[in-house]
Amino acid sequence: GARATARQALAAPRTVAPPFAYISQPPMPDQKFVDAPDTSENWSMVPPDTIRNRIAHSYAKAGRRILVDVGDAVWDYMVLRSQYGQLVRSPFMESQYTTTAKQGKVAVMLFRSENILTEKEKRVVQIGIRKAWQQYWIQTPYEKDHIKAVGIEQFSAACGLRMLLGWLYIDEGVDDTRLESIAHEIGMLVEPGLEDELLSKVSGGVFDDHRRPVPRNSGNFFLALAPLGRAALRLYVHRYFLERPLRDEENIQRVESALRQEELDLAAAGFLRDEATEEEGLLMESARDVNDTYAFAFECLLGHLALNKPYRLHQIISSFGWAMPLPREFLAPE
Repeated sequence: GARATARQALAAPRTVAPPFAYISQPPMPDQKFVDAPDTSENWSMVPPDTIRNRIAHSYAKAGRRILVDVGDAVWDYMVLRSQYGQLVRSPFMESQYTTTAKQGKVAVMLFRSENILTEKEKRVVQIGIRKAWQQYWIQTPYEKDHIKAVGIEQFSAACGLRMLLGWLYIDEGVDDTRLESIAHEIGMLVEPGLEDELLSKVSGGVFDDHRRPVPRNSGNFFLALAPLGRAALRLYVHRYFLERPLRDEENIQRVESALRQEELDLAAAGFLRDEATEEEGLLMESARDVNDTYAFAFECLLGHLALNKPYRLHQIISSFGWAMPLPREFLAPE
């Protein structure tokens, strides 16, 4: 059973490829890691900012889906770490549907506030929001019930918040001072027991914040530590795969997957319906004629733009998440 598997793992030679390959390390002295220079003493993220090895141009290298999932892991870790110091259950600890709805509301609050997010951070949120529900609806069918339950607006807004958290966590252009500031605005950096004390006051003493459970043996609450440890491990595994370049076959398969006719047909039909200019629509309809596919017409349009309007080509490709958006100076004035 599980014990036999564990014994085999411990007895195995240390040549297993990571993750989960044990590599001998020198003993660590007792110390407190220093996080980003301007973060507070209460801030703690794993790995600490000083040893995180952030990624330059993370959106271009990782893509939206991965940054959204990294941000979801960051959210889970911050929520679980905050919850560990409270007796009362955090409102962020409910079902996945409720969590997504709350993330959506937080995203709207942060975006509409004047002095919380920078312009660049707002653009990151917008990239995370843009047609997010459509991408998940097509690529991950099991999310359909989730999207129906919370609504496309809330689901897309939640993706915007997750992408912001993932970008702040992993991009080379920022540090944890911004992530800490946003976590503080969300309400995830409260002192241990503060929410218990507040609930006790609001309930007139019905909720007794002094009746805290006493952990057995080692002084730890294991049922609360396990999900926190899983969230920390999830962050490290994300970090590992983002650092590791794709092997040749993986890269080739991903490119071929992105260029499948089914994918291009869906992208082309949506583009023609929602974003194509009148001139582009006429070109695609002329190319498609009667028997040809939308994918063929879309490829014709991209070829035409590559010859004549490369900036418009880049703008279209970036709308599908394959490139960074055009800088504002290249956009036509509204």
